[in-house]
Amino acid sequence: MITIDHNTTSSQKKVKVRKKYKRSENFSAGCKAFAGISVVKISKETGMSREHIYEQKAKVEAYAARLDEPTIKGKTIEITKSFIVKTILVLMLYCRSPIEGVQRFFELLYGSSVSTGYISGVVKEASIRAQRFDDSIRLDGIRQGANDEIFQGGSPILTGVDAVSTYCYLLEAANKRDSETWEIYMQDSKERGLELDVSLNDGAAALMAGILRVYPEIEIQRDVFHGKFELGKEVSRVERMAYALIREECELRDRVNNGRPTEKTIKRLADVIPETEKAIETFDKINILYTWFNELLGFSGYELDETMALIEYILQELEATAINFPGLQQECKKIRKALPSFLSFLRRLVEDEMEKSALNLGIPVDAFRIMHRQLAFGETSQLWEDMEYQLMEMLVDKYEEARGEFQRILGSVKKASSLVENLNGRIRNYINVKRVIPTQFLILLKVFFNTKKYRRSRIKERIGKSPLELLTGETHPEFLEALGYVD
Repeated sequence: MITIDHNTTSSQKKVKVRKKYKRSENFSAGCKAFAGISVVKISKETGMSREHIYEQKAKVEAYAARLDEPTIKGKTIEITKSFIVKTILVLMLYCRSPIEGVQRFFELLYGSSVSTGYISGVVKEASIRAQRFDDSIRLDGIRQGANDEIFQGGSPILTGVDAVSTYCYLLEAANKRDSETWEIYMQDSKERGLELDVSLNDGAAALMAGILRVYPEIEIQRDVFHGKFELGKEVSRVERMAYALIREECELRDRVNNGRPTEKTIKRLADVIPETEKAIETFDKINILYTWFNELLGFSGYELDETMALIEYILQELEATAINFPGLQQECKKIRKALPSFLSFLRRLVEDEMEKSALNLGIPVDAFRIMHRQLAFGETSQLWEDMEYQLMEMLVDKYEEARGEFQRILGSVKKASSLVENLNGRIRNYINVKRVIPTQFLILLKVFFNTKKYRRSRIKERIGKSPLELLTGETHPEFLEALGYVD
């Protein structure tokens, strides 16, 4: 450390270099001074300046003062049977811990051992309580169900999720996934009040057959995500082929420009240039058509018959362009066959939700139809503005309320079984730990997911509420309390 002696004139200022000492030496000197030993004596023994020793003494005094402060006592944890049981369940469900991890937790933190048999007994007892709690919940409020099959080790888990509240009403491991099995489990759910108007699912024939046996009048909404995804895989195949030709052309050009190319290389380059141009042109057209297709499988602003006609045009163009891609042509045929089911959401939007909401608000249903039509145009377009003036003239003081209701309607009409895929992703974390989830643990997961409150969500109404609370509209306890584990 460098200091300046200010007792001299500016022209005679001296620079003093203060010696650095080890922390242990500073602390020792401070302790001696604090204990009453003469500072002069300490200075002679250590070579430290008296000013420096006083600084160290002050630090020791401050440290000693902190030691004299009263100790703040925390909450005492009593290791009771109830505490052990709740800790096991929290570790296995909230922390996704394996049995060995639970055992190590108790060994390292509490110095006690918990046997595998004891942990299994806790899970078994909790699953019995979970089943009892789950059976007590009525499913009357569910009208749109996302149904699908997820797998662990090749064995199916039949799954059903309320598309509005996200409540999981079905999570059962089964030996088979045929129509009879689906019928049995859906009938069980029906006896608990499940009356589905719409089933959102992929094209699994057995699944649809089993559901139709229980709900003959149900409307099948083919999951638009799977339609986009399967077609998208074939579009990606076209893209990869185009890029392969681009890379080949670049490599051949490098050989020609940087060496002595063979006649074969020159000939191949001459052949690949038009092939690359054709591949790029083909992909560009297919990609544009695929983008339009994706837009039309959403709320695009077009009526059902218009959307059907536009998608049919896109499919025809795709088939004509993808002559050399049989996979893409096959997917076009599948989509064409299931197109009415893919677009089921548009019929429900107009004929069910719009008409019902217009009646409740006391406004013409044409107001909602115009709002839907506006989605086909940008807000800066003249057509959009013309329709906006028409709406204001039609609705007057009910305009804002109708706008809010229209946004609610768009959010209430579901067209994809994405919630099942989300559930699959969450369960996959447990499968990765356990390899196979036993049936008794599935019911625990079901109740755990249904009683866990959302901390964040893109839908504001879900934040701070659990799927069970969203379904029933009532306050419910979280997982441990719901199962009766209270002190």
